[in-house]
Amino acid sequence: MSTNSSPRGFNLIRSAQKFLVSAFVLFTYVIYALHERFAGPPSEAVSVATPTESLRATQQVFTAPPVSPPTQALPVASQLKLAPPTPLPTATAILQGLYKDGEYTGDRYDVIYGIVQVKAVIQNGKIAQVQFLEYPNDRRTSVRINTVAMPYLTNEAIQAQNANVNIISGATLTSEGFILSLQSALATAKVS
Repeated sequence: MSTNSSPRGFNLIRSAQKFLVSAFVLFTYVIYALHERFAGPPSEAVSVATPTESLRATQQVFTAPPVSPPTQALPVASQLKLAPPTPLPTATAILQGLYKDGEYTGDRYDVIYGIVQVKAVIQNGKIAQVQFLEYPNDRRTSVRINTVAMPYLTNEAIQAQNANVNIISGATLTSEGFILSLQSALATAKVS
């Protein structure tokens, strides 16, 4: 008779343990959900390295091996037959007149979490401003990510004077939509 009561008592204790563990997991989930719902945005949502920081990091990692002096004598300048140098165009000559002045709206692109569309403002043949007309903003996470990423994208496009910008980690879809929309706007603005 004592053998029958032992498994029964064990099952009661085992059931109580399962109930307590389940209650703890459920309680933890509810607390986490409430925290996510009412917590403010973190101080830094997306980590973005500027092109200068990336270049410095690359330069520190890749160092050139020391160069030894040549073993053979180089020809004297008078022995070389060189063509006269051709002047290279300056950076201002290249960028001047690249685009027609005005405001050009790019195509709309669906980037899963929303639509991305930009408008390029061209002044004196150069990109003066890039404005987001639409971007994913219906979720708290999308708003937090895009408020950090959008200024980086617009500033980089203005500096580069084209749509060849870096993809921002954490905002990959918005970055890709930005590039496509800006490319379509600049294609319309391009001087033929």
